[in-house]
Amino acid sequence: MSAMHIAPKVRFMAKNYSSRMVRPEWIKFFIEFILSDDSKEDVTESFLRHLAELGVLVSVDDDMWQWKDCDPPLDSEKLISKIQSDLELLSDTEPGFALAYFIGYKDLNKKPFFTIAGSLDSKNANQKSKVFASSGKPVSNLSNLQIVKKVGKQLQPFLQIEESVVSRLIGEYVDKQDAQKLFHYMFGKAGAKAEPKVWEQLSRKRHR
Repeated sequence: MSAMHIAPKVRFMAKNYSSRMVRPEWIKFFIEFILSDDSKEDVTESFLRHLAELGVLVSVDDDMWQWKDCDPPLDSEKLISKIQSDLELLSDTEPGFALAYFIGYKDLNKKPFFTIAGSLDSKNANQKSKVFASSGKPVSNLSNLQIVKKVGKQLQPFLQIEESVVSRLIGEYVDKQDAQKLFHYMFGKAGAKAEPKVWEQLSRKRHR
């Protein structure tokens, strides 16, 4: 009996995404094709609100959203190409300063506001050097109040960055909770280098 030939499994999308979809569909779309692999649904939902703030994701009615200047009868591959192109252009603008921290299909230049965060470690190191003598032992035992004050000073640069970024993200669609969620994701990405996800044709794209 001859060996049975098994054809390779071909993966197909469950649906053809449209440029006009309800919010849960947009969340799935962005996680699948646009955002970094570690993106979660809650962060993605806040990110979509940020896109609405930027004017590229437009509210049609209650839970229906449409990509700006993009008619609904558009196949998924053209939609992906359109959105990627728009996001790349927008990431070079002042309002789009945060986008590069979320995009996963391509390594975009992150805006320099996080160079402030780069000085955080050096400041902490200088403060720690005052606490420890050259022998590596504490100069003196610190009281709880002194420890709290010292930690507060060390955290101050981070808190200032957070306040600045969060205030820039808050708007009509993005509330403080959304903005803080976006900021903490961005801060986790600062200095981290990840390989861009390989964009495949829809027939070969993996399921999540």
